[in-house]
Amino acid sequence: MAHSLSAPMAVPAGVPRAPSKVGSRPRTWPGVLLGVFLTPVAGLMLATAARIGASPSGWSYAGGLVLVAIGLMLRARGLWRVGLGLIALVAGSRLLFADGTLLETVHLPDGGHRWVNRLVDERDGTLFAAHALVRLGKLPRTDASGFIPALEAAFDRMESAEGSVATPAIATYLGLQSAESFDALVIPPARGVMPETAVVFLHGYAGNFAVYCWEMARASWSISALTVCPSVGPAGDWWSPQGAATLKATLEWLSARGVRHFYLGGLSNGGVGASMLVNRVSHPGLELRGLVLVSGAKSSAPVPEVPTLVIQGRHDSMMDTPSMRSYVERLGGRATYVELDSGHFAFLDRHLESGMAISQWLRQREGK
Repeated sequence: MAHSLSAPMAVPAGVPRAPSKVGSRPRTWPGVLLGVFLTPVAGLMLATAARIGASPSGWSYAGGLVLVAIGLMLRARGLWRVGLGLIALVAGSRLLFADGTLLETVHLPDGGHRWVNRLVDERDGTLFAAHALVRLGKLPRTDASGFIPALEAAFDRMESAEGSVATPAIATYLGLQSAESFDALVIPPARGVMPETAVVFLHGYAGNFAVYCWEMARASWSISALTVCPSVGPAGDWWSPQGAATLKATLEWLSARGVRHFYLGGLSNGGVGASMLVNRVSHPGLELRGLVLVSGAKSSAPVPEVPTLVIQGRHDSMMDTPSMRSYVERLGGRATYVELDSGHFAFLDRHLESGMAISQWLRQREGK
């Protein structure tokens, strides 16, 4: 008997039916689109890592993102899973081991840590920003000359001594710093030691960075002092109510831990803030022994009542040298002035001269 063309063919019993193709393929187009979007981002990250000489974790983050992007775009599940695994491995390693040898990033005033500060190596973000500022012409030529090589060398010195460290810059750019809850870099002269003398060093514009605090700590060790660098925010506006309250909270924290004497210092905007706050913020349990201003001071600030060291780059156009000289003249015999053949970043590209000047001045104040 002839079968109708429209009638379905009978399938013998026991023979499996072929799976229907309709709806059998998973809908992967959102992942493909995400891969297409991530691929140029990952490529840019990889090129940036090569341009700035990224840290091992920076290279790993970039490489992991490349694997994720390509895997999604090609619908290669194993590839993007390897990429995600690499990113997770690097993040986990930094969370566990980015604690430094001496340098510690502490959440004040209650203590403890912000884990987010461990996720990214400070070197990567800082060098990326430095390259961008120089390329965009945002730094005067006299100040930008030699800045990036000096910054790279400073990171090399810190990393060789400290290993992987956390950075308060992460929390700063997430808007987490306040007078009631802020990060501070704490660097003792030896592990487990809490001296009776401290140097409080205020950061400049762009936020608090471990590399600058560590340079200051190396000089402070000449008098076996504790170095503490609190965070106020990206602007470095220590003269604001938040800045004054943050400094006051830092002094209270030091006094509660047995510190009895301190020096107040600052870099760039931090120097401006220190020159303005030195006669305004104090603590009854702490004796202020001196002021250390590096590449920054408010020329019209009241004359401090303590000995003051001023370090200035001769070609500094961001904190102009004539104003700094005028400030020193107003201080008279209380001031020690050191002018270096550099621009605004003398603390980095003349780090040996800067460190020696600070060390010698501190030893003289301490009678050592």
